Amino acid sequence: MNAPELDADGRRYRGAAPGQRQQERRARLIDAATEAFGTDGYRNTTVTSICAAAGVGKRYFYESFTDSEDLLLEVYREVAARMIEAIHVGIGDVEAEIPTRVRSALTAYFQLILDDPRVPRIAFFEILGVSPTVDRAYHDVLDALIDICMALLTPYVDLDNHPAVSVRMVVLGLVGAILIIAQKWVLDDYRQPLDDVVDSGFLVVTAVLERIGSVTE
Repeated sequence: MNAPELDADGRRYRGAAPGQRQQERRARLIDAATEAFGTDGYRNTTVTSICAAAGVGKRYFYESFTDSEDLLLEVYREVAARMIEAIHVGIGDVEAEIPTRVRSALTAYFQLILDDPRVPRIAFFEILGVSPTVDRAYHDVLDALIDICMALLTPYVDLDNHPAVSVRMVVLGLVGAILIIAQKWVLDDYRQPLDDVVDSGFLVVTAVLERIGSVTE
């Protein structure tokens, strides 16, 4: 016997509770927006086209998002979470030598950028200059990346001669340098081999560590 199809007044519809249906629609909208923002661009995409791609009626868009910017923020958060997760996985074994962990983290980060070009387009380009709210989200992710690097690198830094507040500013510079390397790589259509890009980032990080700590490859 077929499952009951009831309305949205707290009853079940096609075997799923209303809240579950809403979550499914929301997920489809995020998936469709990730594809659209990551290929056509945020400014070239409409709510109507996202709804069509997601197979969701336009009226249902507004049960999850206030407008396209709200959806962009959610897509960006998911993309940023993928980047941060890749870095965490790359850092790996805490018992490994710091150069190994740095290289592994950089490899995982750049590999994700290479494997899914939607990620850098959204995270590096589509997110910029949209609104002050979106700018704050971008800087929140930047702070999260700095926190990850601080946790990784601080144990190898000479804090007696380099106070933590100064180290954080240095790490900010490192994160900015890696972001610029990644952006240029994307803009150049990935012409440099992955290993060369990783080597460039690794050189930047270890050069700084050799200056403020005692790390050598």
